[in-house]
Amino acid sequence: MKKKTEIQQIDLEDQFKKLEDIIHSSNTFFLACHINPDGDTIGSMLALWSVLRRLGKKVTMYSQDPVPQNLNFLPNTCHITSRLPRRKFDAGIMLDFSSPSRGGNIASVLKKCKNTACIDHHKTAEGYADINIVEPLASSTAEIVYRLFYNMTAAVNKREAAYLYVGMVTDTGRFMYQATSARTMEAAARLMETGFKFYRINEAIFSSKPKEHLKILGRALESMEIKAGGKLAVLTVTQKDFHDFGANPEHTEGVINYGLMPYSVQAVIMFREEESHINVTFRSKGLIDVALVAKQFGGGGHRQASGCKMKVPLDEAKEMVISHVLAKISAALEKKSAKKNKADLSLGKKETEESLTAKADSEKTNDKPAAKTEISEQSKEKTGK
Repeated sequence: MKKKTEIQQIDLEDQFKKLEDIIHSSNTFFLACHINPDGDTIGSMLALWSVLRRLGKKVTMYSQDPVPQNLNFLPNTCHITSRLPRRKFDAGIMLDFSSPSRGGNIASVLKKCKNTACIDHHKTAEGYADINIVEPLASSTAEIVYRLFYNMTAAVNKREAAYLYVGMVTDTGRFMYQATSARTMEAAARLMETGFKFYRINEAIFSSKPKEHLKILGRALESMEIKAGGKLAVLTVTQKDFHDFGANPEHTEGVINYGLMPYSVQAVIMFREEESHINVTFRSKGLIDVALVAKQFGGGGHRQASGCKMKVPLDEAKEMVISHVLAKISAALEKKSAKKNKADLSLGKKETEESLTAKADSEKTNDKPAAKTEISEQSKEKTGK
């Protein structure tokens, strides 16, 4: 792979064209999703795998971690391997991760790829591949992959449409998050036109949960701490919690979102204690940029959703992260207050000016009838009437 490219300097149309050329000229492909895979990285990878195979390509899909239980209903997940291939590839394509380390232990494979490409929508993307298609304003990587297919005039079939829909609907929180755009909805509508049963996908992902997930959810909610005058919620899931319920980290999927439900809360942190590290995830309603928070601790993500890993004891991780987030919230509130005061002063000044102008106009208006009366009296004297 080449030297990192600044994302701001990327010409997206040029990058799309280069990837299209590589797809057409290459025969063997290595596709990788990020560690602890979610619906976007899995759905995007499966869709690209399927289209490439229809083009007659030989494709290997890799995931360091198992496919989540709630995505096992998707066809062809059995073709995703967790064993690193030793062969060389014409192209390696990384889906939905901003740095090579987020793909796990794939460095040795990428060195054997003639060309590498990254398709991602995280603003913290490092531009580490030969080709970097990074759109921070896109709702999901699946939306970008759909655009790639559109540019290639590769009509997706019903199954490929379902894969991409999974990526979009999960990364947008059922099209609720701020990154959802008109373009997102248009792409989803076109995918639905293929006729796949979207309601069954929604039911499988959002309405069916293993009992371990519900137990962990209850324990996480019991642990909830409210800080910063109600602006911050903190959830904690410990190794003991996993042991008590026979659960694993996969069963915490989506738990953090409950921390944003209290009316006053603007941000939530969830600490998940694992054997080798502490997994920290962040969500925000927009008051603070949690991508920058995660980056401070070696992670990344989006303005309203991000995460990182810390190799320190749980108590130490909580102290470091919470104090940092509290400072960010305090600074954001001060900035918001200053902006409001400035706006109030500006409004007050405008109202004062408008009041003085209105008063002056009123005085002019009051003077006019008097002048007319005087003129009228003079006229009467002249006419003798």
